Order: sequence, then C-alpha cells, then structure tokens
Amino acid sequence: MRASPASAVRLLAPFLSGGLLVASLACGSSGGTSDGDVTITTVPTHPHYVSGGDVLVRVDVLPSIELDRVTIAVNGGSGAVVQAPAPADRLGRNQHALLARLDGLVLGANDVVASVDGDEVASLLVTNYPIEGPIFSGEHLEPYFCLDQLMPTARGPSRFAIGNGEFLDASGPGEGCSLETRVDYLYMPTGEDVELQPLASLAQPPLGLATTTTSEGKQVPFVVRLETGTINRAIYQFAALVDPTSPEVDPWNPPTGWNGRLVYTYGGGCEAGFFQGTSTGGVLNTGMLAKGFAVASATLNVNAQGGCNDPLSAETTLMVKEQFAEVYGPPLHTIGSGGSGGAMQQLLIAGAYPGILTGIMPSLTFPDATTYFIDTPDCRLLLLRYLNSRRVSEETKRVIGGWSTWSTCENSLGPRTNRLGPDDCPAAIPSQATYDAANNPTGLRCSIYEAMRSVYGTKIYDEISPTPQVEFGRSPHDNTGVQYGLLALNAGLIGKELFLDLNENAGGWDIDFQWRPERAEADRGAVRIAYQTGRVTSGKGGLRITPIIDERSYRDDIGDFHQSYYSFAMRERLRRDNGHSNNYVLQRHGRGMSLAVANLAAMDEWLSNLGLDGSTDDLADKIVRAKPAALVESCWDASGEQIIERQTFDMANLYDNTRGACNTLFPPHTGPRLIAGGPLTNDVLKCQLRPVNPTDYRRVVFSEQDMARLRSIFPEGVCDWSTPGVGQEATPSTWLSFGPSSVNRFVPIS
Repeated sequence: MRASPASAVRLLAPFLSGGLLVASLACGSSGGTSDGDVTITTVPTHPHYVSGGDVLVRVDVLPSIELDRVTIAVNGGSGAVVQAPAPADRLGRNQHALLARLDGLVLGANDVVASVDGDEVASLLVTNYPIEGPIFSGEHLEPYFCLDQLMPTARGPSRFAIGNGEFLDASGPGEGCSLETRVDYLYMPTGEDVELQPLASLAQPPLGLATTTTSEGKQVPFVVRLETGTINRAIYQFAALVDPTSPEVDPWNPPTGWNGRLVYTYGGGCEAGFFQGTSTGGVLNTGMLAKGFAVASATLNVNAQGGCNDPLSAETTLMVKEQFAEVYGPPLHTIGSGGSGGAMQQLLIAGAYPGILTGIMPSLTFPDATTYFIDTPDCRLLLLRYLNSRRVSEETKRVIGGWSTWSTCENSLGPRTNRLGPDDCPAAIPSQATYDAANNPTGLRCSIYEAMRSVYGTKIYDEISPTPQVEFGRSPHDNTGVQYGLLALNAGLIGKELFLDLNENAGGWDIDFQWRPERAEADRGAVRIAYQTGRVTSGKGGLRITPIIDERSYRDDIGDFHQSYYSFAMRERLRRDNGHSNNYVLQRHGRGMSLAVANLAAMDEWLSNLGLDGSTDDLADKIVRAKPAALVESCWDASGEQIIERQTFDMANLYDNTRGACNTLFPPHTGPRLIAGGPLTNDVLKCQLRPVNPTDYRRVVFSEQDMARLRSIFPEGVCDWSTPGVGQEATPSTWLSFGPSSVNRFVPIS
C-alpha cells in the first residue's frame, strides 16, 4: 500500500469534464446515483482498473448541497478516507466537488458510497488489482528478467540511471521485480549550459539556485522532485517542480510550480521485451519542467523494452498516472511525447485506449509496429537477398524499393536483423534462456508476436516445431500476390525480365522468419485480430478524438529508415476513415531543428481550449474547433523560415514527389509495397486477390508465354489494391481487455 496523504487542505484542478470525460473511460467514469444530485468518479483511472490498494475519487455535487453534508465511505467504513472541497478550477470552470482518497481497498470488488446527511445517494463499484499488475494487458510475460538478472551489454552493466548520478542495479525478488520507492531532489544552477544537479538538502538550498517562470507566469525556484519506484513490474519515474520550503506534496497540496499538466514520454525501438529494462522515455526534460509541466514514464514505455506491446504500455501508463495523481492530484490533461517507437505507442494507445493520453506529439512517426514490419521482410528477406544475388545496380535496387537510397533498406536492419523472428532476443536477456530451433526449441522466442501472445494467441506450426507441444505466436504478415517492382516496371525503370525474375524468386518466410521459396501466408485469424483490436491504427478508433501534432525531421536523404512517408500514411488513414484529418497537424523540417517547446505550448493551448468548450457537440468537431489558429501544417527551411502549406503526397509521382514548396525541400519517398501498387495508407496486411490482368502492365507487352509465366508465379492471383485487405473491414474496438479484467474481454480468434 502506498503512503497515506497529508491532511487534506485543497485540491488541484479537476480532470477535464464535459465531452472529453464522457468519451474516455480512462478519464474517470460516472458512478451510479439515486437522484442525480451526487456523482462519483475515479480519477484519473476507470473504476474497474484501479491498482495498488488506493484510489482518488471525485464527488460532484449540485450547488444546492453544501459539501460538508457529503461523506464518502468504502466497504462499509473499513477503508480510510480523506476528503476535502475542490477549489476553483484552473480553467475557470464552475465546479462544486470534493476530492477523496480511499485507502485500504481489498483486491477485487470494493463498494464506495456517498451520503448526504447520512443518507446514501450514490455508489460506485471499484475493482482493485495488485500494483504488480496485470489489469487488462493479458497474462504476465514469462520468463521475465528483473534488473539484477540482466546481462551486461555493449554499453556496460545493465543498471538503471536514476538521474542524480546514482544507479539501481538490482530489483527485489518475487513477482513484481520490486524496488523501494524513493524520492530524490535536483536543482538547476544559474549560468549558461548548465544541467540539473543533485540536491543533498532541501533545508540548505545551494548558492546560485536558478529560478524559472512557468506557463502560468509563476516565478519559482528550479528545484525538482523525482520519484522512482516499481509499478506493473516496470521501473517508473515522475518529476515536477517543488517548493523547497514546503516539499511535502499530496493531492490537496500540489507544488506551486506545477502547472497542473502532465507530459508522458515514450521511448523508441520495437523488440520482444521480456525484461524490466534500464531506462524510461526520459523524465528530467528541463524544457518541460521549466515551464511547470510534470513528466512521467516507465521502463515498459520504452518500446525496445516493453516488447513492442502497446496494451502493456497503455496499462503501465494508466497505472503510473494513478500513482502520480495520488501524489500530486489528477492532471488537467496528459500529453504524450516521443519519437519512432515512442510515436508508435502514442498513436496505438490513443487509438485503442482513448483518454489515457488527451493529446499526443509523435515525432519520427510510424503509425504502428504491425504495418511498419510489412517493410521489414520485403527488405531483409526478399529484396536484399534477391537483388544482392543478382548484382543489379544501386539505382535499380532503389527504384524497386521506392526509397531515396538503397542504403535505407540496409540501415533499417541495424545491428539487430530479425525483430520478427524468434532468435534475436535483446542483448540483456541471458542467451541460454532463448530459443534455438535445434538446441533449445522450448526456449524464449523473441518475436514481437510472442510478446503479444495474449492478443494474437498461439498455434502449433508443425513444419517448424520439432515437437507438437511447442506453440508459437501467430503472425499477421503475408506477401501472397504482391507484385514487387510493379510501378518501377510501369515507369520504365526496370525491364520485363527483371520484374518476372524478381517475383519468381522473391519467395516468402516461415514462422521462424527464415526465407522459403513459397510466398508467405499470414494466419488469417491473426490478420483479423490486428484490425479488430486496434493493433493497426486507423481513423475509426480513438484517434478520431485525439489532437495530434506530428513533428517530422527529414531523414529520407541519408538512408534513415524513419522515412517521411509514414507520417503521410498515418494522416491518410484518418482522412480515409473520417473524411478529413483536421485533428492532425503535420510539421516538417531538416535535421538539427526542434519544435518541441513550441509544440508543447500549442498542444496545451489546444487542450485547454477544448476543456472550455462546454457544448454537447460531437467531440471530434470540438477538437477541430479548439485547435489554435496559429497551429497549421507547415515546413521550415534551413534558415528557420516557416512555410505555411498543406503537406501533400503525390501518389502519381512516387519517383519525383516534389510538388509544392515543402516537397521541394523535403521530397517524400516510399517503400516496396507502394511500388507494388499498394495504397498510401500502407495498412493492407493480406491483400484480396484477383486474376492476373495484362492491363496492369502499361509500358511492356507480355507474350502468351510471359502471361503463362506470370500465372505460374501467382497461381492464386495478384493483389487487388482497389479493395480493402482481408479482415480490414473490421471496426476496431476500444478499451479491450486481454485479461485478467473481465470487462470488455477479448478472446483471440481461433
């Protein structure tokens, strides 16, 4: 159980109300009432997703009822309750409410009752889970390696840097990989090019202590409270400014310098996980802290450590937010931040678990892991293997792949080449525990689909498994019917014989992600699951009601796999599904520039405007209306001049996509599936098939012998990109549970 709060004095601003509260389970959920006079909500989590034995509840009361007439009880009075009136809202909205902290919750169901003058008027059922989790992400991944079980890596010992110069190199035994919760303090000295320094004693502030002015215009000492602990088997941290003369904080006594907003950061990569991790998405961001924002993250919010498992990342975020609120009070809104794999997590969490993040700021954006990995086998197993064996020119390789340079394919592999395969585990995991088809067939398989087996399920692959008892995570990836290099052929950039030979010899891959001469055939159940559960982002889920600022640093020209077309793919999914993408602002610039500070201020303004919109209009319409007028799609040239222009992607000119001033500066490129004729959305996992048709080939004439050869290459037909892919008609469900919670429980398709 967490420590009890100090005596209740006052409440920080409540969570966003109105449409956003109703739309999002994670923002708090209305409890039952007898007469509509009193409403109980949990903040900032949903009542059936509480953890750790305590929770904050907000009790809204009609103005005609004095707050001192209202009392809260839990489990018939057996739990401890601290409650106090809420002061004026930070946004100036009217409120008449209490905030109460409930301690001593039992595991499972708990009854919370509000009474007025002793008469019960409202109740709420709260379900409490262990602080070690899980809640809705599915069974804990096993095996799971705690901090002290990790192997040294090329960077040195596997240990966690607290941020004050000290390290954690061991976590406690048992299920939770637990650490004692600790609080440290840091300060910013005066001067240029300085960094946060450990603060040994709050009672003796150092000479040269800097001050900072927050987004609310308050000038305060630049002293930071840093909390570190374990939640959901992850190491979490959060940081915020604190008054050194009054360092004790609780939900009724938040620090003066905290502006009431929370930024949640996410780290990059995309690997199988199965270990606690040694870093977070970063919480000691001085630019954010200086403006009064609190910053939080956890090791399982780093995609390379959390198994590229977004339900697990979402669950961890929600649990850490609950702990944060029990220390500081519920945040006004929560803004996601992070690039690459951190962008994946933001988009997936906002789409599948709307409301955990009220606005997101992805950078180096990939829409999701599943569709990003469409490009990986095409590059690694097919094009790299085939094209290098044929000794074709670099330019020919480039046009078949669609990249700016062939090195994009080679660089996308990095030092770790098999992230869809089972035998490429993170270096920190002991090698003797990992899978080897010949020597350790029951060892830990490190594909990302093993890390999400609670989502996709498992099956026996007899052609791979040496014993029928070994079950592998199911994969949704497929290349049956894909005509590699089709657009290059039609553009006259490759010849007919190369096109035929490429597709004849491309082959596919097996469940161990090893090349085979036959095309790959996805598990159709896994394909349906990917769409139905939101593992493929779309505009149909929570992203429709999420403000998004996408900052894209241009890296196409240096062969970086963070290609700019992924931002256009994400925006196009929103446009396709909603008729517009007006909640998505795309910004592009060259390397070495950052808009992070300006975008954080813009997102805060956007969400604050939204919070002040008390209308009953559709939330998606309110989001578009709340967007700041100055926040528009733009690019910035090398001198830093802003060019206001709608960002375009010309599907008719994939090899010369330079229409417009921004594309002239930063021409977007593509990937192999777009060159094969696929859509800009790049979200077809398994295409529908149609017969081979000579009209597909505009620049060449295929003889009867050629057509016979094509039909033998594609006996089932070629991709029909004019129709949605297999399973793609599904509308994704939000707030699915993969266990143990029974609420909205999803059972993998057999």
